[in-house]
Amino acid sequence: MNNVISGQGNQGHKFIFTGKGWEYFIICFVNFLLSCITLGIYMPWAIVKCRRYIYEKMTLNGQPFTYKATGGAIFVSFLLIMVIYGASVSFVAHGSPLIGFTLIGLLVATLPLMAVKSLQYQAEMTSLNGVRFGFNCSKLYAWLYMLAVPLVLSLVNWGVVCLLSLATEWLDGSAGTLFRIAFIALVGIVGIGITYGITYAKWMQLLGNGSRFGIHRFAININMKACVVGCIKAVLVLLPFVVVIAWLIAPIFLHMVMLAVLGVADEEFILEHHSRIMACYFLYFLGIIVVGSYLYVTLRNLFINNLELADGKIRFRSSVTAVGMVWRFVLVIFVSGITFGLAYPWMKMWLVSWLAGNSCVLGDLDSLELTNSDETLATGPGMWVSRGVITYFPFI
Repeated sequence: MNNVISGQGNQGHKFIFTGKGWEYFIICFVNFLLSCITLGIYMPWAIVKCRRYIYEKMTLNGQPFTYKATGGAIFVSFLLIMVIYGASVSFVAHGSPLIGFTLIGLLVATLPLMAVKSLQYQAEMTSLNGVRFGFNCSKLYAWLYMLAVPLVLSLVNWGVVCLLSLATEWLDGSAGTLFRIAFIALVGIVGIGITYGITYAKWMQLLGNGSRFGIHRFAININMKACVVGCIKAVLVLLPFVVVIAWLIAPIFLHMVMLAVLGVADEEFILEHHSRIMACYFLYFLGIIVVGSYLYVTLRNLFINNLELADGKIRFRSSVTAVGMVWRFVLVIFVSGITFGLAYPWMKMWLVSWLAGNSCVLGDLDSLELTNSDETLATGPGMWVSRGVITYFPFI
C-alpha cells in the first residue's frame, strides 16, 4: 500500500520500511559466525548482505529498491588497498622509509579519486523500478573538496590558534591563564566548525549535482552559511561536556603529574577516584554521540531538503530531529550493549524505520520517465581498487 500525502498541489510519497528484526537478526548472526570463522575475510559479503536487506525492504511509491553490489568486488578492493598499505609499512620497517612514505602519500592523495569511483559503483548497483542510479563528477573538484580544501582550512585554523597563543602570552596569573586557554579553545572550536561547514557544503554540492536517476539528473544548491552555522553549533554542543570533564578530571590529573615528577606510584589514589574517571569516560562518549547525532541530522536535512530531480519536478523532504536522533541512538547503543549485541538487529530496524518515516518525495512520480542512462560503469584496475572505499552514499 502506498503512503501518499497530498497538499498544495504536490503529492508526497513517504518511504516505507518493512524490515523485521528477526529476519535481520538471522542475517547478522550468520554474518558474525562466518566472519569469525574466516578471521574477518567474510566482512565484505556481510556488509553487502545487510545493505541489500535494508534496500529491498525500503519501498517508494510501492516499489522496492534493489542493490546488486557483490561482496567479492568489495573484498578485492579491500585486499588491494591492504596490500599497498602493507607494502608501504614493510618498506618503512626494513630501512626504505622514502619508498614507504611515498607509497602512503600516493595512497592518501588518490583517496578522493578512489572515493568517486566507489560512489559510481554504489550508485550503479542501486536501482528503483528497474532504473539504475548513477554518479559522476569532476575528479579535480573531488580532489580539491575532499583533500586539499579541508587540509588548507585545518592548517589555517592551526595557524590562527598558534598566533593567538603567542599574542596572549602577556596574560598571567590564574585568571589571565584561564581566560587565555578558554579564548583560544573557543576560537579553535569555531575554526573546526568552519572547516567542517565549508568542506561538507562542497561535498554536498559535489554529490548532489553529480548524481542521476536513469536519464534524470539530480541538482542541489547548498547554502554554505547555513552549513557552516550548523557545523559550528554541532561542535559547540561538545563544549559543556568538555567543561564538566575538565572540572572532574583536572584535580586527579594534577595530582598524578605531581606523583610522576616525584617518582611515586600511588595505585590506591587511582582506585579511590575510579568512579570519577569512569564518569569522565561516560561523559566523553555521550558527548560524541550527541555531537555526532546533531551533525548527522543537520547535514542530512540540509542535503535532502535542498535536493531536486528532473529540473525540480521532484523534490525531497527530511523532518528528522536532532533530539529524536540523540535519544534513539543512545537507546540503540545502550540496549545493544546490555544484550551483548543480540538486540542490535531489532534496534537497527527500529531506527531505519524512523528515518524512513521522516523522509518523503514530493512530486508526481508516475509521470517520471523510467529510462536507463546510456552511461556505463567504468572497469579496470582503478575501479577494482576503489569499489570498497565507500560502501554507502553519504548524507542519506
